[in-house]
Amino acid sequence: MNITSEVTVSSPLQHTNFKTLEEFNDEKARQRLPTIIFLCILIAFGIIGNMVVLVVYTLRYRSSTFRTYILTLAAVDLLSCLIAMPVELVDNLYPLMFFIEGFCKGGRFLGHVFKIGSAFIILVMAVGRFKKICRPFSKPISVKQAQILCTIAIFVAILFAWPNAIIQGMRHHYLKGGVIGYDCSIDDKVKMTIYPFVYTIVLTVVYTSVFFSLVVLYTIVILKLQHHNQAEEKKHRVSPRITKIMIAITVAFILSYLPDCILDANSTFNKGNTLPSTPVVLGTLPLLARAYFVNNVINPVIYFVGESKFRRIIKLSMLWIFHYLFHRKKNAVGSQHFQMSDTFRNEDQLMVTMRQTTSSTRSQHPGNQNSEFKA
Repeated sequence: MNITSEVTVSSPLQHTNFKTLEEFNDEKARQRLPTIIFLCILIAFGIIGNMVVLVVYTLRYRSSTFRTYILTLAAVDLLSCLIAMPVELVDNLYPLMFFIEGFCKGGRFLGHVFKIGSAFIILVMAVGRFKKICRPFSKPISVKQAQILCTIAIFVAILFAWPNAIIQGMRHHYLKGGVIGYDCSIDDKVKMTIYPFVYTIVLTVVYTSVFFSLVVLYTIVILKLQHHNQAEEKKHRVSPRITKIMIAITVAFILSYLPDCILDANSTFNKGNTLPSTPVVLGTLPLLARAYFVNNVINPVIYFVGESKFRRIIKLSMLWIFHYLFHRKKNAVGSQHFQMSDTFRNEDQLMVTMRQTTSSTRSQHPGNQNSEFKA
């Protein structure tokens, strides 16, 4: 009788639990959860805020250099919210599974166009304000010239941003178990060359020059305004309010750009990240590296706080929306046809109409007099 015995030889590899690429990706994405939430909030508020700015300043403000700068900034900021931020959101959701190289290169290129372009437009604004306040007898910048300067700023930004289409690309991560991850970062083809280092140096010089120029220009402007009296301001048509708004935009720009500039300089000059790989650092660094996106979202808030006309229009618009949503089925409101264009065409007339509607509504519902239209 032949007895056949089977002997199973187990390999140590069979008892090793290797992670899949999806598991590695999910683990790293969880570390970047603060950045993911941060970007989602910025995208939502940035799209709404900049669209409101574009509508209000297009329909309700007369043509001026200030209006030209604001509309150009809002357009750049809106494009950043629609293109650059979503690319960075995908990069943080799939830090090891970013497979589309064209999406990576195109997104990073356009992101840098918007980032650098915003810096140059803010610099153009500062030069214009300096010229108006500190050189009041010279020929002021016209609206047409302001439009040309903003266009030049965008083209110069494209010239500084195009190397990203070459430098950015697929970076391979060799993980345990022979797993290979794909990241949208410095392309492996140019990673060991001098080009990324040179390009970072160029951008560092550009941003440092812009920061320094803004500080010098607005320091001179502030000192000049301190010696202005009201008669001089009226004579030269200088608006301290507009100057304060421009200074606030500049301060927000510098503060939001500094963290990324410092991190880039640290990584470049120290040939890599020198910070410890603790959970706090791994969760915070990606957020700080994208803090400059705050600059694309904060400007509508600055206008709302510093510009009374803009704030009044927003409040009236919100009241119109409130009426449309909650009173469109009532007879009192049914006799009044509110149109969005009325909000921007005649603010005083709309307020009178809404007060009449409110009085009519309260007369029909006396119990709700204290609950509607709370400030």
